Amino acid sequence: MLGLKLRSRIGLKAGVCALVVAGLGACSSGGSSGAAGAGGSSGTGGSSNSGGSAMAGTGPGATAKVAVMTLRRLNRTEYGNTLRDLLGTTADYGAKFPPENLSFGFDNIGEALTVQPLHIELYEESAEAVLNELFARPATDATRKRILGCDPATGRACMTQSVMTLAQYAYRRPVVEAEISGLVDIAQDFVTTGGNANDGLKLALKGVLLSPHFIYRVELDQDPTSPTPHRLSGFELASRLSYYLWSTMPDEPLLVDAQGGNLLTDAGLSAQIERMLKDPRSSALILNFVGQWLNLRRADQVKPDYATFPTFDDDLRASLKAESQNFVNELFQQGRPISELLTAPFTYVNKRLAMHYGLPAPAGDGFERVDLTGTPRLGFLTQASFLTATSNPTRTSPVKRGKWVLDQLLCTPPPPPPPGVDSSSVDMGTMSVRQRLEAHRAKEPCHSCHAVMDPIGLSFENFDGIGAYRTQDQYGPIDATGTLTTAQGDVTFQGANELVPILAKDPRLASCVAQKVLTYAVGRGYSSADVDTVTSVTEAMTASNQGLRGLFASVALSEAFRSRRAVGE
Repeated sequence: MLGLKLRSRIGLKAGVCALVVAGLGACSSGGSSGAAGAGGSSGTGGSSNSGGSAMAGTGPGATAKVAVMTLRRLNRTEYGNTLRDLLGTTADYGAKFPPENLSFGFDNIGEALTVQPLHIELYEESAEAVLNELFARPATDATRKRILGCDPATGRACMTQSVMTLAQYAYRRPVVEAEISGLVDIAQDFVTTGGNANDGLKLALKGVLLSPHFIYRVELDQDPTSPTPHRLSGFELASRLSYYLWSTMPDEPLLVDAQGGNLLTDAGLSAQIERMLKDPRSSALILNFVGQWLNLRRADQVKPDYATFPTFDDDLRASLKAESQNFVNELFQQGRPISELLTAPFTYVNKRLAMHYGLPAPAGDGFERVDLTGTPRLGFLTQASFLTATSNPTRTSPVKRGKWVLDQLLCTPPPPPPPGVDSSSVDMGTMSVRQRLEAHRAKEPCHSCHAVMDPIGLSFENFDGIGAYRTQDQYGPIDATGTLTTAQGDVTFQGANELVPILAKDPRLASCVAQKVLTYAVGRGYSSADVDTVTSVTEAMTASNQGLRGLFASVALSEAFRSRRAVGE
């Protein structure tokens, strides 16, 4: 069992780390294998469920290159969403948790999702609070009826039924009675010693919500010593898919397909992916994947200097973030090509943003789609969310803008400055930004990196530190010319409107976006084992001409997503 019986009698104050050891049996400090221990053969990946391991160790997954994945806990967003969908709460319990450590640009990377003492306290508090909500609901409430469908005072059978009902959804797989009998023992002991039956049941249900099978997304290897890749079980795949596309637990149709084995077929998986991408819950991809990849979340944190940019306020902050979300969502929903992320001649503005951009104000109070033809703006890179996030508080930063494009769109980030490099600023005087950067590039060994970054960043100098258009700054007319080295040779450009189409045609763009999606989808860093996967999903996306939408689907159909492997000996 889960090792909770003694701890439950003192209020379940013991740590989640101890629960992981007790509940999973063999989790190394790296969490790589997730070898089956106590409770490990109860449906997570073993032979006890009909959708379990039909393809494990066989088929394409057996020969595919698959990188090692660590055991992953739910991040704060996934945890809050899961409690919402599991127990119908309207409170966001995930918001109480500290921000996650970012790795590879995302907050869902398994190796970075550590557990601190504060997490343990918040798991305890959240479990108690959400169960108090459940028990306080009227008897007619659907969620209460589903989990608390009988009177626990009638005895063990009722308590077992309630605990098993919650556990099968909380663990995102079938459970057997032996798994939860220890929790029911706790409830029974509590009643025997004079406690209230409801409170006893609540204690057992709390054990479910503190189990590693709830807090972690458990995937097991039948042979932890073998490095041979194998396909996930149906329920493991259902969880991986739902947290990828929805940032929450699997719903009933997905679990049914996992149970029946249909999810393990190409046709069954494709049908579920299509259904899930059409579901409103797929907006999680915009909020979480796009929000981190395109740095939209930084809009909540940037602090432009008020003396320099007095028009920047909270309304503008919210508007520029919403603009990019609406823009990318249209590309996603309509399956537009990836290149249109950079070249689409439209955006979404409300009255506040229209005033900031110098565009006609929309008739309504909300956001409206506007045509940008004839304006200096084109695609995401001329939107204020990007331009503000890559600026300094008092001025633009061509270096930050150029580095961001290379890193996030072309996956060719410049190396960090060598040790001992003089990074001090050139004396400003009356020198323009371009002149300062030229002086900086003259320093060795700065030239090689800045020669690539600076021309890209300087192309956006017509946009100030909060994304407003300008033709000159305090040093005179803006010079936004530059030369970019491409596979076809050096290409000159005049400003962002000429650079952006060049970037959109760069073959590195589609491959880079595929790398970012794969990293987010599987929750680990991109590695050499993923080269073939990125190539295949990029080709599939190009063939379907479905842009982000097609890419999200192709990644979910890949062996890297459908398979896992142990570290081996």
